[in-house]
Amino acid sequence: MEPLSIASSFATIVGLLADFASSRGQQDILDIKDFTEWLRTHGHNEILEQIQRNAETTISIKASLAEGRNELLARLANIENLLAVFSAGQGPLGELAVNLVPKSSLSPQSIEILLAFEHARAGKALLHHTFDGSGLVFLDGAGSQGFSPSDPRFFEADLNELVNNDLCSLSYNGSGGKVYQLTRRGANVARLVVHESSQK
Repeated sequence: MEPLSIASSFATIVGLLADFASSRGQQDILDIKDFTEWLRTHGHNEILEQIQRNAETTISIKASLAEGRNELLARLANIENLLAVFSAGQGPLGELAVNLVPKSSLSPQSIEILLAFEHARAGKALLHHTFDGSGLVFLDGAGSQGFSPSDPRFFEADLNELVNNDLCSLSYNGSGGKVYQLTRRGANVARLVVHESSQK
């Protein structure tokens, strides 16, 4: 299957699972038989055929439904939030994400921090404080000095935003200093932003 078709099918199935779960009211127990019947009665025969042709897809959907309505809706909401985060800096799609899921969109400075990690090829950075303010010193990478915030008032809030979205993780060194480590997800977001910028 072509990559675009895979992405389209995944997005369609996720959307239909959300619609189906929402339509069940307070019914928490969901099963694939009800879902396939719901697809049939709502005219989604092409998607239904795709699901039935792929045993792994059927098993995955069955397992997702078995977790229950509330758990499924929570996971789908998390996917929506992550999609909004991953759309950061992606032109009009990024702007759409900000409008639809504003609490999950990244601030410009959060994106700058991710880009600083990416450009330095760094994985870890120490939060340091001086009389002039706070910043990051990269502990590895290509020798970049670090990152100085463009909006110091919200610097630590933006670092917290990156941690809360699993774009960076937080640990402490032997002196109690905060060490931020770029996650794979954070690196992917940074690469997407770099790619989008190169297309302009």
